[in-house]
Amino acid sequence: MRNTGRRKNSKIKNIILTYIKNNLKEYTIITIIFLIGLIFGIIFINNAGKTQIDEITSYINNFVDSLKNNIEIDKAGLLKDTLISNFLLALSLWFVGSTVIGIPIVYGIIAYRGFCLGYTISSSIATLGTRKWNLIYTNIFITSKYIFYSMYIRFSC
Repeated sequence: MRNTGRRKNSKIKNIILTYIKNNLKEYTIITIIFLIGLIFGIIFINNAGKTQIDEITSYINNFVDSLKNNIEIDKAGLLKDTLISNFLLALSLWFVGSTVIGIPIVYGIIAYRGFCLGYTISSSIATLGTRKWNLIYTNIFITSKYIFYSMYIRFSC
């Protein structure tokens, strides 16, 4: 009886490894497109004008100050807006990805998400500096990895 659990665990592990090996080309292509969007987002902030940088800095500083002063944030409204936005993204990825014609649109959506992540990272570092790296890491990377994984899963299905 002890071996049944191990065989089941190794069977699932083998299925996952086989799936990854079979779709390695798609994962590589999506990763490259995502990284291109990420790099373009970083380049966009680095080449932004003085007024744009000032606006971004004031927006981020106002948000950080509001968090420091414990100003009430409508958490339910924020959650609702985020869920609707991500649901619409998932729905559009599913709908467009179900046709062969929509594959370039899926690539565009993935590049756009990479651009948004690169823009966010670069603007946060430009405003807060590297002294707040833990804040940047926890708020950006951890939440974005779920979106990134869901795009991988949707595209490879």
